[in-house]
Amino acid sequence: MKYYLCNLGCKVNAYETSALGAELSKYGHEETKEAEKADILIVNTCSVTAKAGQKSRQHISSLRKKNAKAVLLVMGCYSQAYADQCAEIGGDIVLGTAGRHLAREYLEQFFVNGKKIIDVAKSVRRENYEELSESAFCENARAYLKVQDGCDAFCSYCYIPELRGNSRSRDPRAVLQEAKALVDSGYQELVITGIHTGMYGKDLAGDYHLADLLESLLTKLPKLRRLRVSSLEEVEIDDAFLSLLRRFRVMVDHLHIPLQSGSSKVLREMKRRYDTDAFLKKLEAVREIRPDIAITTDVIVGYPTETEEDFEDTLRFCERAGFAEIHVFPFSSRPHTYASTLKDLSPEIKKDRVHRLLALSKKLRKQYEERFYGQRLEVLFEEYDPRSKTIQGHTSNYLLMRVPGEESARGTFAFVEYNSETASD
Repeated sequence: MKYYLCNLGCKVNAYETSALGAELSKYGHEETKEAEKADILIVNTCSVTAKAGQKSRQHISSLRKKNAKAVLLVMGCYSQAYADQCAEIGGDIVLGTAGRHLAREYLEQFFVNGKKIIDVAKSVRRENYEELSESAFCENARAYLKVQDGCDAFCSYCYIPELRGNSRSRDPRAVLQEAKALVDSGYQELVITGIHTGMYGKDLAGDYHLADLLESLLTKLPKLRRLRVSSLEEVEIDDAFLSLLRRFRVMVDHLHIPLQSGSSKVLREMKRRYDTDAFLKKLEAVREIRPDIAITTDVIVGYPTETEEDFEDTLRFCERAGFAEIHVFPFSSRPHTYASTLKDLSPEIKKDRVHRLLALSKKLRKQYEERFYGQRLEVLFEEYDPRSKTIQGHTSNYLLMRVPGEESARGTFAFVEYNSETASD
């Protein structure tokens, strides 16, 4: 049969969607990029914001209308929270953020009797790590490698601990096995990902944490050219992690460290585990080892208690921190969170603050990029555009470059001068 994959949300979702596709392919099914021609439609949903939830609903309804005959399987964070609604608007098989290893079995069952299946646990706070497939999600020349799921942080604005469940770590032997297979297959860069990646090892026996896993990958995979961690909290960049940055150049010159607010008062109210002074000191420690590293971040603007003065503190702090880029999100009230009990700010205030912080991000991005103009940087070519006959890829510090080239260059490295013509950000 033919299956169609629709992924929404984060890199973890992308990994899981592709893992399910790989499982179907292993049993003789074939992927199609045309939903109308599929026998199986798979939607992996997101619910991190209200807008993400709305987008999930729209995709379920749209795919159902495009292809009424196919079996529609829905899974992910939105269906974990709203399983019945997902079934009502078109889902034939509805799973949440657990039990997805049963997807192929449920598909076979549905094809036999045509009866809707809803298998969504009321709570996912006591789950074990769920292995979905032997295959990882691969994006061009880079491969995502999921090592962790769930979150125990319970920040005041975040619904994810309820939807994704408890923090749980993948068996390091399974991680190393998949990583070796990917590198042996020719993938030059591995991107370590999870819902709360820095909590890796918390639930494992013995004293084995993320830095230990990373060191195992770095020492046991001599052909690996780049290792990137998708996101780490400030408090998780400890001495062991800093030591890896110092000793292994395979660790890339890029870290994504979520800030969420540049006001220590708002950080306390968000139930974050650091203040701005601690955050800045950690940036200084990282830059002492890697002076040219790109540090990107996430910031939520318009938290219910955020005053104009608090937002001005955020602007000043972000400029002082010298981020290479800021991902800006307006506060979105989520059910069952403390922040949802607070009076929301007006959409106009949030929109204004989003625009002002995005303007600062654009300025900081330009400043960071211009530091490297005229330098020859090593690029991993990832994607070929046949229309323009150009190929693009990222540097270690996540600058995007595009140059004339052939598709055969995909997955290879080359040194290219970074300037206004080759920059593709």
